[in-house]
Amino acid sequence: MSKTPKYAWIILLFLVLSGMINQVDKIIIGLVSVPIMKELHLSPTQWGVVGSSFFWFFTFSSIILGGMADTKNTKKMLTWLSLVWLIVQFATPFASSLTLLLLTRIFLGIGEGPAPALSTAIMGKWFPKHRHGIGFGAVLLGTTGGSAIASPLLISLIDKHGWKSAFLAMGVLGLIVLVFWLILGKENPESAVHSAEIHSTSLPKVSMRQFLPHLLSKNFVLTVLCGGCAYWLLSVQAVWFPAYFTKIQQFNGQTLKLAISLPFLFAAFCQIGFALLSDQLYRKTGNIRKARTNLAGLMMVLSALCLYLAITVKSATMSILFFTLAPGFAYVILSLAPAILMEFFSPQNIGKAQGAFIALSSTTSIIAPLVFGYLIQHAVTQSIGYQYAFQVSSLGMLIIGIVFWLGVGPTNRRQAINESGEQMSS
Repeated sequence: MSKTPKYAWIILLFLVLSGMINQVDKIIIGLVSVPIMKELHLSPTQWGVVGSSFFWFFTFSSIILGGMADTKNTKKMLTWLSLVWLIVQFATPFASSLTLLLLTRIFLGIGEGPAPALSTAIMGKWFPKHRHGIGFGAVLLGTTGGSAIASPLLISLIDKHGWKSAFLAMGVLGLIVLVFWLILGKENPESAVHSAEIHSTSLPKVSMRQFLPHLLSKNFVLTVLCGGCAYWLLSVQAVWFPAYFTKIQQFNGQTLKLAISLPFLFAAFCQIGFALLSDQLYRKTGNIRKARTNLAGLMMVLSALCLYLAITVKSATMSILFFTLAPGFAYVILSLAPAILMEFFSPQNIGKAQGAFIALSSTTSIIAPLVFGYLIQHAVTQSIGYQYAFQVSSLGMLIIGIVFWLGVGPTNRRQAINESGEQMSS
């Protein structure tokens, strides 16, 4: 096993900060849901459209721009994407209508779509294979841990200075991180040993046309479906959790801050904890099922059960507990999926693979806010609408979690090379 270049940890820090900004940019819209809906006179169905709009072109940018991470300068790509993020944050406070608000979410989705694939490509350059789990887990730790820290701060900022202040604050933070990235960011590791490992363990790079058939393999399809469950819940958490806690559970003040931030805090613990555990198991066994898929599948099943219990229990404390556990367990697949994919795809093709994974699995984020909005608006009461929506979500997550758990298995590396250069064996 090759050593990890020392500068890789600095690059990882920037990826963590980038992931944090990326995720907080998404969840702000949920934190300001009540005041924006009131100011712009939006119905639940319209708010569902706002939540969904972020992902309308997210999918296309994930696979098109994400695939470019295999061949383009990743430092420059991250620079341009970060610039798009902060411009949108500075522009959102000027959105005075539903149409303008939709445009800001659409452009933000386009800018953030390639980010996971780009992070994966950068990680593949800087970290050896046995460190992939902790590397990807750390990036997702930034997304969840950053959200846990930012949520109560942004809620206080919104309460004191209005919803527009939250977007301006994130724009300033994004600008600061971008400046430091321009100064300290690097494209490639200087370690010849690590570079040699990448080339010696890589399968040949293939064209997009040769690559597409491998997206139909059983392992990839099941990984996408399981990731889709996580993105479904992620979009629901970002768009509908704050409104549910405020309008249905009647939380306010410190209780509201805890209900919103605790799921992110627990998710951060899960990301890093299960990534470390997964890497440890992989070093011992070298088996993807024992080290990766068993953990991700089990956690998705537990997430589904917790989500169902969250709307079933009568105690507000127990409800917060289960709403805290459900997202954390579900998001484990998002930290382990890149490592799972790198078992089947070479580092030269991982940008396309991760881009395709994000593009396909995140399509559920388009549907979920719309489904919730429709059920909430057309149910006898909004409370019943939320209950129906959460029940449907938990059932789907349970079924897919079990199928993924049982269905994804290891592939023979020798069988992974075919005429086109790469095959994802099922």
